[in-house]
Amino acid sequence: MVLTKEEVDRRVALLKRLKTTLLAQREKFRNYMLVLDAEKSSIENDKVDTLRLQVELEENLVAEIHTFQKVIDPLEAVWKQSYPLDHDVEVVELKATLANLKSQVLEKNEKNRTLLSARMAQVQGEILRLRPNVRGRNPYTGQRSVSTLVDITT
Repeated sequence: MVLTKEEVDRRVALLKRLKTTLLAQREKFRNYMLVLDAEKSSIENDKVDTLRLQVELEENLVAEIHTFQKVIDPLEAVWKQSYPLDHDVEVVELKATLANLKSQVLEKNEKNRTLLSARMAQVQGEILRLRPNVRGRNPYTGQRSVSTLVDITT
């Protein structure tokens, strides 16, 4: 089977577009990993404002990753349909790297979620300990004083 120049150019363009998109996706995942590391540090150091900004950045990165995936899936489908016997080594390696990064992101995200939940429970406990139990206590003596009779004869 002899390929025409036009067919070769089309293959090269499709493969180049697929590789470029996979590389961009990989870079987004790496940035996401950095944000997750920064979030962990913010959670551990009680930097709430910084954490809020990092969560917003994380949401933007996730949206971008999904957008890239919407481009990658059709490109891969066209590649597989057009050239079912061709397997580009670089594309296969990029996909394996992406799969590895995805699993690392999910693992770090779960760790951060657990850490944040534990920290939130700790803060809630601290708030409950700081809040005085007003019911049944005399605010001046700190002792319980429960009224049993009410004088209504006056």
